[in-house]
Amino acid sequence: MKTFHELSLEERLKISHQQLERMRRPNGGYIASPYNAEDGSGDAYNVFWIRDIMFATYANEYLGCFDKMVESFRLVLDIFKKFHPRIVQASIIKPDVRHQTGQFMPARVHPTTLDTITDAWGHHQLDVYGLFMYKMGDLIKKGYGFRFSREDFTLISHIRDYIFNMGFEADYGMWEEGPEEHSSSFGAVLSGLMMWFDQGFYDYKYKHKIEISHYVPISERMIANGQKALTRLLPRESTSRPYDMSQLSLIWPYNIVDYDIKKMLLINIEANLIGPRGVRRYPGDIYCGKGLAPGQNETAEWPLGLAWLAICYAKFAEHGRDFDVENKPVRFDWFQRRAYFNRAVHYFQQLEACMTSDGCVPEMYLGDQAGHNTPLAWAQSFHIISGQMLTNLSAAHPKEFKLPPEVRHSRDHSTTLLIVTN
Repeated sequence: MKTFHELSLEERLKISHQQLERMRRPNGGYIASPYNAEDGSGDAYNVFWIRDIMFATYANEYLGCFDKMVESFRLVLDIFKKFHPRIVQASIIKPDVRHQTGQFMPARVHPTTLDTITDAWGHHQLDVYGLFMYKMGDLIKKGYGFRFSREDFTLISHIRDYIFNMGFEADYGMWEEGPEEHSSSFGAVLSGLMMWFDQGFYDYKYKHKIEISHYVPISERMIANGQKALTRLLPRESTSRPYDMSQLSLIWPYNIVDYDIKKMLLINIEANLIGPRGVRRYPGDIYCGKGLAPGQNETAEWPLGLAWLAICYAKFAEHGRDFDVENKPVRFDWFQRRAYFNRAVHYFQQLEACMTSDGCVPEMYLGDQAGHNTPLAWAQSFHIISGQMLTNLSAAHPKEFKLPPEVRHSRDHSTTLLIVTN
């Protein structure tokens, strides 16, 4: 039987999706990883992280499985509804982010009961709310509004109120560390608000305009506050972090920063955070999971980041344009678009070289040792997305975007570990 790396690209994406679907539960959610901590070496990851569910199901959209994606977001809605009283309360009286964590909606819940696992956690994570509002609005604008009810829109309006009351202030962010102000969190929230705002910021994404601002009105004041907060932090992720892998979200999926900022973020991440087996989350990151022992100055590398970089560069190649700080178009010629496509292919090859022989994307590597959270659901999803994007681009523009034979067809895994040095 052929190993994962000996299969064609189409077959590899199929296997990758099968690995992802093994983590899907009957209610439409995805556990973060199959790791159950029975060996006593750390927290169990076979639970629901709300962020992970949303990013994990993203792959279904790129495979045309919209019903699966909608089902996942209906589950996320159910989780929000279960903790609706906490959202409403925090939208009226602001809890202390550090000391009143039990008053926030939990970031992770039991995969069956949807009960909170622990209140002793950094639950106030603005990017979760931003991603939810962004993708809910996106699904409705793509014609799936009939799947949602008036009760759902009432909940989303209370999430808007929660964001307004909590403000663009310190949270625990994508990596659940802090509290600190994070540009990735502010960008996610601003994107979610802009999706529902009536000024058409994201109209370019849709063939038909479906107005949704009347369901959940967003004020100009909220937009202005978000833009001011994000601009104040950029290009840094936070006071303590000059750059961070989470800032790739400002490019994809949100496309919320201008082209010059995008280039700056990519330069910072590529010059400072890339290793042979992944992208370090940020300088000095000490998290490496349980059971791994870092050496001096050793930092875990996440293959997820390679998929994310491939997606970002593929988006540049796909659209052939971006926008400047004044929201005027920046156009790319075919030479630039080919360069971006080839860069995306480069990172995709590096990503697949890090995958296991059965097609799993590990959460991280410490040296050449993979972490126990293998596969990581949203990393698996991002592999599928990046591979499908490259496939679609090469099919749409075969004369311009050419996938190398070693990517399209079976190949020798041992020759494909590419090390980025810039």
